[in-house]
Amino acid sequence: MQVTDEREFAVRRWSDLFDLDCYLLGAVLTIITVSLMLLTSAADGIYLSRQFLFLIPSLLIGIGVLFIRIDFWNRIANVIYWINIALLLFVMIKGATAMGAQRWIDLGPIRLQPSEIAKISIIICLAAWFSKKPIKNYYDIFISFLIIGPPFLLIFKQPDLGTSLAFIAIYFGMAFWAGATITHLIVGISPVVSLIANSTGPVVLNVGTIQIHNRIVELTITQNFVYFLCFLLIWLVVTYKPWKSPWIVLSVSSIIFANALIGFVRPILWNLLHTYQQKRLTIFLNPESDPQGAGYHIIQSLLAIGNGGFLGYGWRNGKLTKGDYVPAQHTDFIFSSCGEEFGFIGASFIVIMFVIVLYRILYIARTSNSKFASLVAVGIFSFFAFASFAFS
Repeated sequence: MQVTDEREFAVRRWSDLFDLDCYLLGAVLTIITVSLMLLTSAADGIYLSRQFLFLIPSLLIGIGVLFIRIDFWNRIANVIYWINIALLLFVMIKGATAMGAQRWIDLGPIRLQPSEIAKISIIICLAAWFSKKPIKNYYDIFISFLIIGPPFLLIFKQPDLGTSLAFIAIYFGMAFWAGATITHLIVGISPVVSLIANSTGPVVLNVGTIQIHNRIVELTITQNFVYFLCFLLIWLVVTYKPWKSPWIVLSVSSIIFANALIGFVRPILWNLLHTYQQKRLTIFLNPESDPQGAGYHIIQSLLAIGNGGFLGYGWRNGKLTKGDYVPAQHTDFIFSSCGEEFGFIGASFIVIMFVIVLYRILYIARTSNSKFASLVAVGIFSFFAFASFAFS
């Protein structure tokens, strides 16, 4: 019976190759094609052969995964988690270093980056956890959040802030799908928001100074931080109606006090980050505040996109991108090449393709008969949404 089931599964998977989501597949292939064109333009084809080197095996692996039952990944989630932790520990001890970061395992002709594998690993592990233990209260959130704690800290230590933040996006998206409310998520992310809010905006109160690593740092309260605390208090009061119980009053007060404390001691926590990481978290709010430093990349990218106008200059004809005015245009700022060469029409087309991809992934999550598969789809959706729009 089992052999027959496996044979039926294999036959069904071969038929699935001709029954894939055509909207999702078409949008993905379109994004890949345009990306290769933009990469050719931005870097004069230098990295094109390398992209094909990874693209073809990736497509073959994707086809191969079709022949693996989805419950197989559920069963080995624990094994995947600990293998990933082992790889991240190995990177920390023996990993290859480049550009000030220790993120890679040198395998001769190629380098393996475990933090990229960790994204897939954490999606599978959280899906396995949430499919068995949905979220009902803050305790469930705290326990499930511990799953991403070790890989988050190991990747943050490399340092790799972008991937660390991606973990947060993945967690909150999957937690919401597993039963967490909007209020749960707001309270969960509030310490991070408090930290960032009290690092931006005009200062309304200067409490004094403190010495950290032989540096004198001012203890301040900013306008943005005050606004956020007021928003958080109003939200909690409207949601929980604290006048109903003294325990609710205590809980709401504790949440507000914890955020106020985190914001107040911001200089201590903030200085755990590298300077460029601090800038990366705040510079998008006002890139003109440091036009020759942290804001330079963003400003130049926006100028290139605006320079493209409605129709753009045409493929490989960008004025600013081809003139090397935009740094890292073949990696983080590839969208600037799209905006300048293909204009508003081309840039909008790419955005629409990404929206289609995200919509179809969410559609798969909603219609899946497997809770585990649905959660995996939401994890992928959360990561793609974060990567597509938070860092574009």
